[in-house]
Amino acid sequence: MPSGTRYWTVLDDDLAVVAEADAFLRYVRFGRDQAELTTRTYAGHMALYLRWCDRTGRDWRTAAQDLGLFTVWLRYGTRDTTGMDRPAVGRGVVMAGPGIEPHRQPPTAS
Repeated sequence: MPSGTRYWTVLDDDLAVVAEADAFLRYVRFGRDQAELTTRTYAGHMALYLRWCDRTGRDWRTAAQDLGLFTVWLRYGTRDTTGMDRPAVGRGVVMAGPGIEPHRQPPTAS
């Protein structure tokens, strides 16, 4: 910001600011006077949620009804599926079989 105050935001695949996420993150940082690192955490979570919506064909405005599936996607999706380390291939569908170990544990998947 021109004042020197900073916050984090979410960019799309074309490196354009995601307007709805940015508006919320600016509100959190400046309207609610939260710390810069709070917006960093929120921005990361929002980016994962938006990626899940995109890769599973959901509209982010109505996908909250499927948050349980988002948690499964985070826990059992490979790094390729979730894109947490590198770009994913395909739509990001998780197909875990019986007894499969999660890739992430509950504290990092919620």
